[in-house]
Amino acid sequence: MSEKPEGDQTDFMGSEPRPMSAGEMNEFLQKPWIAKIACLTPDGSPYIAASWYHWDGVAFWVVPRARSEWAHYLVRDPRVHLLIDDPNPPLSKVICEGTAVIVEAAVGPYLDTGEMSTWNKIGTYHTGPRYLGERANEYRGPKNVEPCWTIKIVPRKIITVRYGFQWASRYKHPELIPDDEGRAEVMPVYYR
Repeated sequence: MSEKPEGDQTDFMGSEPRPMSAGEMNEFLQKPWIAKIACLTPDGSPYIAASWYHWDGVAFWVVPRARSEWAHYLVRDPRVHLLIDDPNPPLSKVICEGTAVIVEAAVGPYLDTGEMSTWNKIGTYHTGPRYLGERANEYRGPKNVEPCWTIKIVPRKIITVRYGFQWASRYKHPELIPDDEGRAEVMPVYYR
């Protein structure tokens, strides 16, 4: 038996997949997972980047460096997918299909008005403390001079899943599963 963070007991295989409640999703997204961001290159090839993120309860915020290729790809084509997952059993994931909105285009930590840039606020108040804890300022201090983008990813669709190693029924082939006497309707073919 392993203990889930909520204190529920589960066996190694976990339970049937199920969606997260809104509260579970918000709690899950406050942990320091890494977002995998999928976008398209100019020739239409897929591109994946890993990034810290901030979830504000409505949208995802990411802060690529000024020279990050994927920021330029999102300017050209704002269609984006995010995957945020916990790789440890029982597995959980959030998949977001959304639109990238450029809030700031490669600006420094402070705007001409002297106000903190949005990305600097996100790093100072959200991602820095969440990912680095008390060492956030130690990291941010020397890095906080380079220009960055602020990109807001507005979800069109969000899918959440909590499960162990059980497969969702849509993936199963019942005709391959042996009955109580060990017979299946169709015998699987194994290739060498």
